[in-house]
Amino acid sequence: MLIAVLISYLSLLCFPQSFFRWSVTSAHLTLYSDSSFPPEEGKKILELVEAKLAASPLFSPQMHHSIFICNARWRRLVLFNRQYRVGGVNYYPLTSNVFLRDAVIGENRLVSQSGNVVQGDRTLDYFITHELAHTITKKAAGWYRHLNLPEYVSEGYPDYVAKGNSFDYEKAKQAFLSEAPEMDRWGSGLYLRYHFLVAYLLDKKKQSVQELFENPMEQKAVEDEIRAEVQVGNIQSPPSISLAESQNCTPQHPESP
Repeated sequence: MLIAVLISYLSLLCFPQSFFRWSVTSAHLTLYSDSSFPPEEGKKILELVEAKLAASPLFSPQMHHSIFICNARWRRLVLFNRQYRVGGVNYYPLTSNVFLRDAVIGENRLVSQSGNVVQGDRTLDYFITHELAHTITKKAAGWYRHLNLPEYVSEGYPDYVAKGNSFDYEKAKQAFLSEAPEMDRWGSGLYLRYHFLVAYLLDKKKQSVQELFENPMEQKAVEDEIRAEVQVGNIQSPPSISLAESQNCTPQHPESP
């Protein structure tokens, strides 16, 4: 009996389409929802997601992904399982389907557990891309290797893909160096610290994504390296002196006798 229930539940995760009446499809993605939405608005979101995924070397155009927006609480309780409080869930390699909590598709916004619309750069297309980036990274790295990756890589890279061009590296760097509250992974609930570390390795050190996954540095080693580079930079770049200051520093010659 228990085995039959388990098989039924796993089948539901793999084939939930009958519980989602409305949908729209693009080249590589299908967006499903249990509430009606304007198809053109859904397509706009899928275009944003596809553009972000296509920027990753791990993206495969041969793979089709399905996204399910769960507006009804009972669907979240069933399909999210023990993770029903989070923004989205990914069950790969069981299925390439991803499930997200309630959303306002027309405004490209996710609705938080408190019932408030999530603001800022974490748009609905960000949340969708983040979950789908988990799929392509798990597929590329392999399930076992992915399971053993440092969390800053396994969560930081999906965030790196999902934020796209909206990420401000220098702003994140200053937040990291000052230990700003948003850099506290567990206190803020954000992946900004992980994203910053991955951006440093990929964009500043020019590591490849393959190298990031095959030979990941320990998180502390990356953070120590960044701080050391900043200290060296501060030593090699003394503060500039303004024109007024340079005039005030002109050597004074004693008067002639």
